[in-house]
Amino acid sequence: MSDVPDPKVDRLARVPLFSSLSKRDLEFLASRIDEVQLKPGQTLISEGQPTESFFILKSGSVQVTRGGQQVARLGSGEFFGEIGMLDRGPASATVVTDGPVEAMVLSHAQFRDAIKGNDTLAMQVIAAMAERLRANAMA
Repeated sequence: MSDVPDPKVDRLARVPLFSSLSKRDLEFLASRIDEVQLKPGQTLISEGQPTESFFILKSGSVQVTRGGQQVARLGSGEFFGEIGMLDRGPASATVVTDGPVEAMVLSHAQFRDAIKGNDTLAMQVIAAMAERLRANAMA
């Protein structure tokens, strides 16, 4: 095994959701994640529709709307789509890029494999989801 640094592992380690994972767990996750370039104005998730992917923003930002009203703007290091990954239910908001965006993306199958293979990651995703649901309920 090489000691050459992996930029994808380094980026994942800087995401708060993954910051407490071991290097081995980060390497496992990095092997399952895709990196994509997204265009301005691209709808990534549509409110009321099934969520197909979990996104982690590397650069750029997205607008999050619910019922046509902006509820958040997410930027580098933030993530979305985790709720739909867990329950396959309809998205609770619409997410649209507001400029060029670089992101790391997990499909439902990749996400399921990643959390099934890692109890720590599964608990962190569940805790993050609970925090987001609580914040949405209080808004």
